[in-house]
Order: sequence, then structure tokens, then C-alpha cells
Amino acid sequence: MRFGDLKLSTKLSLLVGVFLAGFLGFVAVSQQTLEIVKVNGPVYRQIVQGKDVIADVLPPPEYIIESYLLLHEMRDETDRAALTALVERGNKLRREYDERHEFWVRDLGEGPLREAMVTRSYKPAMAFFQLRDAEYVPALLAGDKARAETLLRGPIRARYQEHRAAIDDVVRMATVANAEYEKSAVEIITSRSSWLAMIAAAVVAIVLFIAWVTHRIAQSLAARLGMASRAAKQVADGDLTRPVEGSSGDEAGVLLSSIGTMTRSLSGLVTRVKQSSVSLMSTATQISATSKQQEATVTAFTASTTEIAAAVKEISATSMELMNTMDEVNGAATRTSELAASGRSGLTDMDSTMRQLERSTGSISSKLAAIREKANDINVVVTTITKVADQTNLLSVNAAIEAEKAGEYGLGFLVVAREIRRLADQSAVATLDIEQMVRQMQSAVSAGVMEMDKFTEEVRRGVGTVSQINTQLGQIIEQVQGLSTRIDSVNEGMRSQSLGASQINEAMTQLTEGARQTAASIREFDSATGSLRGAVAGLKEEISRFTVAA
Repeated sequence: MRFGDLKLSTKLSLLVGVFLAGFLGFVAVSQQTLEIVKVNGPVYRQIVQGKDVIADVLPPPEYIIESYLLLHEMRDETDRAALTALVERGNKLRREYDERHEFWVRDLGEGPLREAMVTRSYKPAMAFFQLRDAEYVPALLAGDKARAETLLRGPIRARYQEHRAAIDDVVRMATVANAEYEKSAVEIITSRSSWLAMIAAAVVAIVLFIAWVTHRIAQSLAARLGMASRAAKQVADGDLTRPVEGSSGDEAGVLLSSIGTMTRSLSGLVTRVKQSSVSLMSTATQISATSKQQEATVTAFTASTTEIAAAVKEISATSMELMNTMDEVNGAATRTSELAASGRSGLTDMDSTMRQLERSTGSISSKLAAIREKANDINVVVTTITKVADQTNLLSVNAAIEAEKAGEYGLGFLVVAREIRRLADQSAVATLDIEQMVRQMQSAVSAGVMEMDKFTEEVRRGVGTVSQINTQLGQIIEQVQGLSTRIDSVNEGMRSQSLGASQINEAMTQLTEGARQTAASIREFDSATGSLRGAVAGLKEEISRFTVAA
């Protein structure tokens, strides 16, 4: 089993156990170290033994015994060079003594040991070196061995004995002080060992108490964490009916309270989502039905625009024929005026021309009547388009309202509804333009019909009164000239009508393209509605696995 899989109380117990084991190991190692390095311990004895060996073999520089023995060796030396070397060695011992004396002056504290070491042993040593350098060595170098022997056995020996007595006192006092120091050190180590043992026992007791308190806290925390885990598992399984409440104000209690608040909030959210999903599904179904109805309306609208386009093309062709006929009438009128002006000799030709003019005016009247009927048909279709545009606008408004109800799921449908509404507005504007153009065309046709009726009546009167041309020729010429002007007016009206028919054709083309775009938008809207229904169905299925309190 891994450490991470253990319970919290087990982990804390293991950590406390490891700490206790480490601490006891530390205490054991510390105790063993104190035993090793304590006074009179193994390490201490080895150090002191090494110093004792050195002290037994080499005289200390502060003790002038080696200098005193060197004087005896000088006395017995007969070689001049060897004697000089011994003198140099004595000077070196003097320098070492001075250096060591300066050390003890700085290192020793006030007391009998300092007085014996620095003062009582120093004064005879200085007198010893002064006698050696000032009298004994010069006597040996001069070859006066008797004088040198007298000095060695007399004052020099006395100074050495005085110095040695002071050194013996120093050794005795140092030995006593060292014994006291060792005793004090042993007492301190013993006392510190006892204190260390008591501190170790206190630390172990504190650690055990902390371990017990930690174990209790871990058990309580583990129990509440178990409650939190079970509550989280219930929420994960979809059960939101069981309340979770925290029983304390610590972190675990706050966690349980937070889980309880989360469960209540999630329960309310699931309830609202369930209610919204039902409403959203109904809205999606209604939007889908509306889009299908609108698609059928747009299809009918496309068929109507196609019929209007065909009618406009036919009107345009009829207008072109009327323009050609009016050109022929205009030419006939011109020729009639010329024939009337040339004299009565053209009465026979004028009669035939008047008959041809009568036939032409009849044809013009019939064609103008056909144009009026087509214009009426266009008015009917324009009325139908206006109704379709109004219905499309109403449907787009309904779709926008339903998309707003759907919230963020209806954002795509809101864009499509706005596009459909824009196309419906464009269709309404186009139908108004077409209606205005048709009215202009009807006005022009009505004016042409009236003029053609007048012209026909005049032609008829002209045909009936051909026998009176001789007396009324002047009147005929005037009428024919006026007729030419009126024919020009009718011809201009036909050109305006042809131009209006072309503009209507272009408007119908744009209207047809708008109807296609509207149909495509409605298909996209229908597809988006299907996606919305699928998303709502998936949301409803996910929400259905949650159980909330009644």
C-alpha cells in the first residue's frame, strides 16, 4: 500500500513515530558524544597523554633549564667554533623565552599563578641571562675558565635555583587548578547530561501529547471529510434531495456548509433548467412551424414575382409595339398633312390613308386596353406581394420575440429573424415603387386612351365627311397638324411607359433575388431550429438524471 493511500490519522502517527525515532537517535548520539569527549574520557585522555609526553621530553621555553645545562656544555667545550655555535644556541633560547613570556603575560589572568609565572620566575631568569651574556660567555671566549667556573657555581646557579623554585610553584598551582577544572568539568557534564535526559523525556512527552491530540483531530476531520465525500458522491450521482449541514465552525464544518449551499443552489438551478427546457422545447417547435409556414409563403411570393416579371416583360413588348404603331401613325399623319396641303388631287389617297389611320387607331385602342388590363393584373399581384411582405414582417417579429425568450440559445435565430425582417421591408419598399410605377403607367395609358378615343372620333368624322373635303380641307389640315402634336404626346407617353416597364422589370428581378435570399435564410433558420431542438433534447436528457426535492 502506498503512503498516499493511508488514512490521515495513520499518516500523522507515522510522521510522529519517525520524529520520535530521529529524536531518540539524536539523544543517543549526543550522549555517546559527551561520553567520548568528556573530561577523563577517551579523547581527553589521548590529548592529555600526548601533551604529557611532549612535556616530559621537551622542556618548556619558559623554563631556563636547557639554557642552564647549555652553560655546562660551554664550560667543557674546547673548540672555538663549537663554542661559538653553543653561544648562538643560547641566544636562540633567550629569544624563545622572551616570546613565550610575552604570551603568558597576555594569556594569564590575575592571580597567584600569574604572579609566580610572570614575576617571580621572570626576575631570576633575567638575572641569569644577564650574568651569562655579560660575564660568563665573555670569560669563556677569553679562555678564563676559572672565572667562568666561579660564575657558574656561584651567582648563576643561585639565579637558576631561584627561578626553578618559582617554576615548581607554578607547576604545583597549575596542577591543583587543573584538578579543580577537571572536577568542575565533570560536574558540568554530569549536570548537563541529566538536564539533557530530562529535556528529552519532556520532549517525548510533548510529542506523545501532540500525537494524541493530532490523532483525535485527524479522526474528527476524517469523519467530516467522509461526510463531505459522501455528499459529493450523492451530488455526482444526481441525488439533490438530502441536505448537508456543517456542525462546527472549523475548516471541515465550513466545507460541509459550502457543500450544503452548493447542493441547494444546484437543486434550484436544475429545477429552473427543467422548467426552462420544457418552455424552450415548446418555443423551438413553434419556431420550426413558423419557419415552415414562412417558407411556404416565400415560395408563393417567389411564384408571384415570377408571374409579375412575365407580365412586365409582356407589357414591355406591347409598349414597344405601341411605339412602333405610334411611329407609323405619326408618319401617316405627316403624310396626310402633306397630301392635304398638296390639294384635292390626293383625296382618293387621303381616303385610303384615313381608313388605314382608322384601323391603326383601333389597333392602338385595343392594345392600350390590353395594357390597362395588364396594369390591373399587376396591381392585384402587387397587393398580394404587399400582403406577403406584411405577413413576412409579422412572422419575423414573432420569430425575434421567440428568439429573445430562448436566451443565448436563440441568438442565431434572432440574427436570422432580423435578416428576414430586413428583406420583408425591402420587399415592401419595392412593391411601393412598383405600385407607383404602375400608377404612372396607368395614368399614361389612360391619357393615351383618351387621346386615342378623341383621335378615333375625329378620324371617323373625317371618313364620314370625305365628300365635304373640298369645303373643309383647311379644317382637316389643322386637325391633322394637331393630331401630329397629340401623337407625339402619346408617343412620349409610350416611351415613359416602356422605361417604367424596364424599371419594373429590374425591381422585380431584385425582388425575386430577395425572395431567394429570404428562402435561403428561412432554410438556415429551420436548420438552426432543428439544432436548437436537438440541444434542448440533450439538455433535458442530462438534467433528467438529477433528482431534486419536491
